[in-house]
Order: sequence, then structure tokens, then C-alpha cells
Amino acid sequence: MDTLRTRQWERLAAPAPPAGSFDPDEVADLPPPAQRLLHHALAPGVPLASTVVLTMEGEIRVRAWMPFRARQVLRAGTGFLWAPRVGRPPLTITGSDARLDGRGTLDFRLWGLLPVARAAGADTDRSTAGRLAAETVVWLPQALTPAMGATWTPVDDHRATVHVPVDADRVDVTVTVDEHGRLRDLGLLRWGDPDNQPFGMHPFGGDVTREATFDGVTIAADGHVGWWWGTPAQEKGVFFRYHITTAEFRVAAPSHPT
Repeated sequence: MDTLRTRQWERLAAPAPPAGSFDPDEVADLPPPAQRLLHHALAPGVPLASTVVLTMEGEIRVRAWMPFRARQVLRAGTGFLWAPRVGRPPLTITGSDARLDGRGTLDFRLWGLLPVARAAGADTDRSTAGRLAAETVVWLPQALTPAMGATWTPVDDHRATVHVPVDADRVDVTVTVDEHGRLRDLGLLRWGDPDNQPFGMHPFGGDVTREATFDGVTIAADGHVGWWWGTPAQEKGVFFRYHITTAEFRVAAPSHPT
């Protein structure tokens, strides 16, 4: 990583004290799908960490489908940094997609030198807020608890909308949860310009095809992500297929008086 990305990564990945530990009784007033999801995803007593560091691999569609390997740090309500290596030698693309301090940036380069895609500004800021909320739902379920500021609205027996804090605002994400508490899919309106449409709020989301448990926290391990989620164009809009290989939840050690 270059110096700027290294500084961003270090800020986002710095361990922070947890917001307590998960108590199943504290979600008893949430809609039934939210209760099932949190009971399934979080072991009783697990620290409510605000940061996760992931490694992943998969495929991303950049005109054509290309393989990738990546590291990512995600901090609830604050930001993320995704640092992939896309393609195969000799044609490899590196760079990052990030959000921090309410600002989104995207910078990818062929061989680390020639610009391939770059973005910044108000539209990128708004788009990365939606991405942060969606990825918080699938990879940081601790942040979906009332103790960490999330609130919920019921939809039906299998769906509920979680209002995910993002900086000083919130993003609404609707989840589908099966009878066992497994997250099946999620959808939201996200700012963007998919398929060269004008910038605006467009359907976005993804499904979960496999779970994995890391240190008492069960997260989405495999899935598909795309625009036009929940519409007839959903399949055509998929541009990202992922497989999580590791997840580390960063928690600061408690301080002890001297």
C-alpha cells in the first residue's frame, strides 16, 4: 500500500474497546427476524467489536469477469478500505476502494502505475455510505445490536429493516432471515450510476450462499452482490462474487490501573 492507504488502514484497523458483550436478552424487543439473526450470528458473551479485518477471494466483473484476492478492514459507522489484486500476471490491477471521514475514494492502476479507474467527490461519498452499511450487515453483525446504535423496523415474518448508523446519518437495509436465523439476502437503495444511468438511488443488494464462524461470530462467507437487486434485472446486475477466507475482530485489551 502507498503511504495514504497505509495511514487509512491503520486508523480503521486500530482496536477499540468493545461496546460490551452480546446478551441475548437485550434484543428481546426487536422484530422476530432481527432476534433470530442476532441469536444465530452472535454467541452469548461475544465482545461487541466495531472493527473486522477480512481476507477474501472471488471474481469481479470489470467488463469481463476477473479473479481477485483482497484484504479489507471495516469499521462500523466509520469506513472501510478494500485493497485487492485483480487479474492474473502479467495483467494485474491493484489499488483501493475506501471511505473515511465521510469521504469516498477509488483508485485502481494497471501494474500499480497506469490509472484504470479513479473516483472521488460527492457522488462517491454517497455511494460508499451504502456500501459501508451493506457490508456491515454481512460481515459485522455486532453492529446490528441496539448497544451499537442500530434500530430495527419489522416488515413481515422473515424480513426486517435495520437502520445502520453511518457517520452522523443512517442507511436502511432490509434483510431476509430464515427460520433458523440465517441471513439469506439483503437489499437497499444505494446512490450510484449503474449501467450508465444518471446518478440516483438505485436497488442494490446481495445474497448469502454460505456462512462461516470466526471467534463466536457467524458471518456471510460466500455470496453475490449487484445492482438492480429485487428487480427482473437482478441477475444481470451482479458484479461481485466473494469467498471470505479469514475474519479477525479487533478489540482493544482492557486497561488495568497501575
